[in-house]
Amino acid sequence: MSFYVIDNPDFQKFKARSGFSNAEFKQLAGLFSRAASVKALYDIGVDVDFDESTCTFTYYRSRTYQPYLQFIIRRVGPKTDMYELYKESKGRIAKSGLFDRVFERLETEIEALMG
Repeated sequence: MSFYVIDNPDFQKFKARSGFSNAEFKQLAGLFSRAASVKALYDIGVDVDFDESTCTFTYYRSRTYQPYLQFIIRRVGPKTDMYELYKESKGRIAKSGLFDRVFERLETEIEALMG
């Protein structure tokens, strides 16, 4: 496995307009790392759409690359972000303007997989 770091200057614009922080990004990535270490999750995909002002973390359980969980950060106002969590075959299971609330639900779902 190899990692490539892509420096996109537009990401700084997204960060400046959004309340989504580097620490929150690290929490989402760290949660995946914990689950991947016990083989509960297979892969993660991160997609940033600057035109739509969204960032999506997609967690995959298997090589079929069917999304199992999606954590979406959506800018809904000049200084307001909305966080949503979607689960395979259930739809949206959490939505809040607070990162911690939706992250706790994501953590609960992933810990159940690691269980």
